Amino acid sequence: MKRKLINSFIILSSSTLITKVFSLLNRMLLSRLLDENGMALYILVIPTLSLCITLAQFSIPSAVFRLISHPQYNNKKVIVSAICICFTTCFIIMFGLFFFSKTIAIHLLKQNQAFIPILCMLPFIPLVGISGIIKNYYLGREDVWNLSLAQFLEEVSRIIFTYIMIQYFSYLPMTYLVAIAILAMSIGELTSIMFLMWRLKRKINWHYHPMSYFQKHFILKDMMNIALPLTGSRILHVCYNFIEPILLVAILTRLHISENQIHLQYAIINGYVISLLTTPTFFNNVVLRLLLPILNKDIAYQRTSALKKHVLYGLIICFFISLPFTLLFYFHGDFCLQIMYNTTKGYDYLKYMSIPFTIFYLQTPLSATLQAFNKNKEMFIMSTLEIIIELICLIILIPRYQVGSVAIVMLVGLFSTLVSSFYFVYKLVYSQKNSL
Repeated sequence: MKRKLINSFIILSSSTLITKVFSLLNRMLLSRLLDENGMALYILVIPTLSLCITLAQFSIPSAVFRLISHPQYNNKKVIVSAICICFTTCFIIMFGLFFFSKTIAIHLLKQNQAFIPILCMLPFIPLVGISGIIKNYYLGREDVWNLSLAQFLEEVSRIIFTYIMIQYFSYLPMTYLVAIAILAMSIGELTSIMFLMWRLKRKINWHYHPMSYFQKHFILKDMMNIALPLTGSRILHVCYNFIEPILLVAILTRLHISENQIHLQYAIINGYVISLLTTPTFFNNVVLRLLLPILNKDIAYQRTSALKKHVLYGLIICFFISLPFTLLFYFHGDFCLQIMYNTTKGYDYLKYMSIPFTIFYLQTPLSATLQAFNKNKEMFIMSTLEIIIELICLIILIPRYQVGSVAIVMLVGLFSTLVSSFYFVYKLVYSQKNSL
């Protein structure tokens, strides 16, 4: 068991590291192919894409992972239910985005050039929904090798498409080049879908009457019990990310600061600094994927001492994962920014955020513990509290700290969630009267 766990950790960590390197190469490539205005436009529309993806996926891929990894559920029923729900939600979101794209670009983001990049998000929405279901199916079956290869091919195809197309159409206006960068995401997802479908060894037998087949294989209730709370939390966060640049523009333009300056400063903080800080956090996803099944078994078999030990180990591992990156960004942040984005803008923000950002790493084992206990309601309450605090702080701090308030508010939100998570985990795991 331990040997299998170590092997899975090594494979998943190594493959995720390689994938992340290619993802970083893609970001570095964009920062060199697009000018500052192009990167600002790209970063400005990404929150809209995140909101659409969250609404379209409806946390169905996460539910697939939870149900596939549970021996009680039939794999075919899980996949059929997931595809039905995902197709429905994706169609609704695509329809809404198509008709409101111009409104979002002109009236909300106040950037006319964002219209075409937003339209180019349409094919990405169903592709990322299907891809998420298939990837979590493999993850639930603990097939990390094929999943890692798919992620690698996804990033490689995305980089190749981005480089060739932007170089070939370099004479086009910047809005079209940003649209090409958005379309490259769809190419990457399509590549991973094709590879994973090709690697499926077991064929699904579809020789059933359509209506009776779906009635027999549709498990809506169990999937929604997992998906709804997760979706609520994610929607809150992506809605905040969507509203954040809109609030910045609305408040700062009243203080006679130009929109272009706001967009550029926001791109530096959100696109360079925060993006660089979150780059090493892919290790957190590896820890979460491996720790969650272990905690599930500890709870199922009422192994209290093992549960306490595994939660503590998770916190220690995540802290030591964060330590080298914290030191690197604090002492050599300007070098990291230069290598990554060909600029040193935002170095001061990076230096001061690097140490308190350790909070983000410590949150991972706490979230895994709450998920293992199925405390979806508590997690939703924490997310709601975090967003309310961040929104209030943002409105208060913008006039004084301008775009820099984005960095401050992010750390405040992370700290509030960490404190709440520690409280619930201590109550569930370490409190004597609530121990298993």
